[in-house]
Amino acid sequence: MTLKIIAFILLNLCFLVQVNAHIGSAGIVQEGKAGKYQIQVYVEPPDVIPGVARVSVSVDGTDIESVKLSPIYYWTGDEGSPKEDEALPVAGEPGRYEGNIWLMETGAASVKVRISGNRGAGETLIPIAALATAKRDLPESLGWILGGLALLLVGIMTTIVGASNSDSLLQPGETGGQGFKRRKVVGSTIGLSFCGLLLFVGNSWWGSISKEYQQNYIYKPYTATTKIKVENARRVLNFQIDSNSVQGRWTSFLIPDHGKLMHLFLVRQGTLDAFAHLHPSRKDTLTFEASLPDLPAGKYLVYADILRFHGLQYTIADTVEIPALRVVQESYEKQNSDTDDTYVINNPINRKTPGVADAGISICGSPGVKTVLKDGTSIIWEEKPGQVLRAGQVNTLNFAVISPDGKPAELQTYLGMMGHAVVLKDDGSVYIHLHPNGTFSSTAQQVMEKRVSENTNPGYRVTSARQFRDSVDNLLLNLQAMPETQRDRLLMGGMTHNMSSHHGGSVNFPYVFPTPGNYRIWLQVKRNGKIITGAFDAKVI
Repeated sequence: MTLKIIAFILLNLCFLVQVNAHIGSAGIVQEGKAGKYQIQVYVEPPDVIPGVARVSVSVDGTDIESVKLSPIYYWTGDEGSPKEDEALPVAGEPGRYEGNIWLMETGAASVKVRISGNRGAGETLIPIAALATAKRDLPESLGWILGGLALLLVGIMTTIVGASNSDSLLQPGETGGQGFKRRKVVGSTIGLSFCGLLLFVGNSWWGSISKEYQQNYIYKPYTATTKIKVENARRVLNFQIDSNSVQGRWTSFLIPDHGKLMHLFLVRQGTLDAFAHLHPSRKDTLTFEASLPDLPAGKYLVYADILRFHGLQYTIADTVEIPALRVVQESYEKQNSDTDDTYVINNPINRKTPGVADAGISICGSPGVKTVLKDGTSIIWEEKPGQVLRAGQVNTLNFAVISPDGKPAELQTYLGMMGHAVVLKDDGSVYIHLHPNGTFSSTAQQVMEKRVSENTNPGYRVTSARQFRDSVDNLLLNLQAMPETQRDRLLMGGMTHNMSSHHGGSVNFPYVFPTPGNYRIWLQVKRNGKIITGAFDAKVI
């Protein structure tokens, strides 16, 4: 192992990693199938890269022989994957296994879980992003200990050099005179100077390694500028990614996720009482635009999800001030070209009365309480009223959708899934876009599955940005022109086996609330050809 690699590993001890493209939610959860086994997997990212990811696997049944884990990187594929590590049974918790795997490379990666038992072998891939995102300070106590040891070593070295230039030259029984004392002082001075030079050179070397690590390895998020333009008595959202934040991650190489190049969410800051899920169209490499729905004026949080070709997902955060429109604008349905865009207005968080005058407003629900939407549909968050939700634990958020006649609603696919959910903490520090199969992009999972299925590692590189961008734009145009049922079948692809139960009007989302606090959850499903949105408030301890 070279000195540079050693330095990187030591330097990593001072860095914190948040392995997730979403904001504030580091853990990754998957619910679904691995062969004939029903599983739930939770990956807790490492604090450092290189570092150890902790993986917890829950499997149905008692016929399990082994659960094995391994990391797979996009650029090396399955053939470049290290040897599998065994996940061990957890005492007192039948069907639960835990294990650790080393992540040695940054970038797009995945955790492969392979299960063997009486039902044969089954495996699944959970896409993750191995990215160092923040620096931690060296603990003060450790700094004092290291400083003391350094002084001790300098003293020992100074004494050795001084003695080698004086006392070591004396014969047995001989005593040195004044000249030997001077030689000892000179030797000690030389030794001290040499140690000082070593410390200076070492500190400079360490500083250069640290600077290189921060420049090349610490994750730097995309940034963007969001503006609202008024054109022909209608408001248009303009979202422009800052070119200085691209840093080699060219946005020409974006791929659609659930048939959209960007999923953008707007939430009114502070009150969280206005919500929109938009899909801006690409105007150029960095610029996206969408018609703005009839949202009330105010300052809004902006979260935009994009996915690059190797399966690495990014969330771009911003804020925007939405002005009031002084003239009556054309109805949103007529001016908007994307029929999958939606918005809803609710009551402010922690209040049961509307904050705006709107006859169509729906009051947010809570665990175990039925919420009635303006079209007569009801949604129940299937938890006991007052149910305690704890941070750091895997929760399955179960929702039942009931039609106006009191029967379970027949749900349709919406952007290739049986439902979507957005979780947001009241201070905006936690945001995530959920799907029934887990807290990751199913498209990213498909990208990694395709990469693993390749028999060789070709070292694939995209060479033509224009060609790639044009092909994606043509694909999006073709998708938009398809009949809705055909488009949804195409978007679902091979995801059916990963989806949780949705029969009888129910849809489920696995999630780990990262920190205590007040949260709002927006659930989006589709019935009778229309997208409906229910909102729920929860207190997490």
